[in-house]
Amino acid sequence: MKVLLLGYSSLARRRVLPALASLGVRDIDIASVSRGADVALPPGVTGRCYDDYRVALARSDAALAYVSTVNSTHEELAERALERGLHVAVDKPACLSVEASRRLVQLARKRGLCLAEATVYAYHPLYREVRRIFGDAGRAPTRLTAAFSFPPLPADNYRYRAALGGGSLLDLGPYAVTLGRVLLDGAAPESIACRVVERAGEVESSFSVLMTFPGGRSLVGHYGMTTAYQNRLDVLGPDVVVTIDRAFSPPADLPIQLGVAERDRRRTVEVPAADSFAEFFRCVFGAIARGEHDELAATLLADAAVLNELRRAAATPVPLTSSAL
Repeated sequence: MKVLLLGYSSLARRRVLPALASLGVRDIDIASVSRGADVALPPGVTGRCYDDYRVALARSDAALAYVSTVNSTHEELAERALERGLHVAVDKPACLSVEASRRLVQLARKRGLCLAEATVYAYHPLYREVRRIFGDAGRAPTRLTAAFSFPPLPADNYRYRAALGGGSLLDLGPYAVTLGRVLLDGAAPESIACRVVERAGEVESSFSVLMTFPGGRSLVGHYGMTTAYQNRLDVLGPDVVVTIDRAFSPPADLPIQLGVAERDRRRTVEVPAADSFAEFFRCVFGAIARGEHDELAATLLADAAVLNELRRAAATPVPLTSSAL
């Protein structure tokens, strides 16, 4: 399947292009408005390069467009690609509002096209392994404790620009809102409490969240762009705890070590190296080939709805009054 890459971001260069090449995709067109002269295709891959997104969409004969631009342009480019008759995959967050997500899903369904959001960490086999560990023990996760935070980025990074869809809630929020779907049987949260902890100019740079789920289950998470690097998830249940390092961006070329504690027994389970992006594209390609891609659109929409509630919760803090002290 030929792919049109809209945007030549660092993520696209480091992860998207190698993942496509690893799956045998040998025909990739690339459109970049800012790095046209620097575009380089992986070895063995051919394709055309464009310096204008509209021209690329008009001229490319690709079947799938992958949108990897700043967040504020995702909606427009995804819509143009769908209107052009291309299947679409888009970096998270797919859109800046749940209303825009609904509109794009409706358009994709009307056109009979695939629309998928690349929240790819969940496609790594380590999550299958975590579910297997709990299943073999006859248990289920009840508590999730997550931390995904990294040092401040360069001041000119788009994540510090509200107009470009920046801020930690949009950039890191998708990792928080998808964990219930991935590890708690697809459950949507019953309640969300979220507090912005720090700001960097016009955007929030870190936040903490508490979500509760049906059956007395919960998630506590800390996310941001202000600390030393931390990328960890603890999955807790009766008699079982699984600890995952690099939980949200597992490297493509290294195995993942899961720390497992079952009552008084501790062990390490190694999950073989896998490329989350390649697994995501494998899923998308299979769905397109079968003509069964509504689940991907439904997942995008469900995640957008929870992200919307996370942002609403962050915007309505409940301060502690002096009378409560």
